[in-house]
Amino acid sequence: MIRIMIALTLTIGYSQNQNITTMDCSDCHGEHSWLPLSNEPLFNHNTTRYTLLGQHQFADCIQCHIGNTVEEKHQFSNLSTECKDCHFDVHLEANGLDCERCHSPISWETSVSGFNHELTLFPLAGMHRLLLCSHCHNTDSQNWTSWLPTDCNGCHQSEISVSINAGNHPENTDCILCHNTWSWSPIDMSHHDILFPIYSGKHQNEWTSCTAECHINPNDYAEYSCGLNGVCHDHRQSEMDDEHAGKTGYVYESSACYQCHPSGSEHD
Repeated sequence: MIRIMIALTLTIGYSQNQNITTMDCSDCHGEHSWLPLSNEPLFNHNTTRYTLLGQHQFADCIQCHIGNTVEEKHQFSNLSTECKDCHFDVHLEANGLDCERCHSPISWETSVSGFNHELTLFPLAGMHRLLLCSHCHNTDSQNWTSWLPTDCNGCHQSEISVSINAGNHPENTDCILCHNTWSWSPIDMSHHDILFPIYSGKHQNEWTSCTAECHINPNDYAEYSCGLNGVCHDHRQSEMDDEHAGKTGYVYESSACYQCHPSGSEHD
């Protein structure tokens, strides 16, 4: 069988190798017919300025090299390498043109992205790091840069309401006071020592219930008791008055106790 060796000279402009590239027809076409193109063309696309990666490796040539005439279909150097010129931008350019911030040639799924969420107003921590983007960002909106709430209420209102209505949770919604981003329970009060030591010092292992002992108003943790009149200590006013006799500024009030004893020790 006589092999067709007619060379088709194509001026495709600048490439990585040379200014003018001469390609054999057989690099892309079969010897029996021009179409369809060879299943395994000899032409190596990775020698061009657009290396095929991910799903692009499995695309048919004519999906990208389109035209109504033979000349148009062979204007290889005129093709754009911008994602938007081949793929419809569902974000309508609201997220910019740098698609690789969230996507890769392997998949449109953003779970494979290298997008750095730490640069946003809501750095991901704890369980938030394990979520798919679409869990928080409604893909129907087409605009993932639109404003989203950053407080717990914004995403977890239904869970909080169920607990409050069941009587298992105070109406206080400043979640970070008792919870962390890894889990709702058990509660996490490890940061409390910054305000008042309950995991160290005199109060270590002495408290059993936040709301029953120290925080007398479960809906406002700013209200607290330092154990006056036997709430958790036997600090009767008559005894405290005697112990603080002559002390400037002494008042039998919890706020005054905290001002003078911020670590809970009588020797502050």
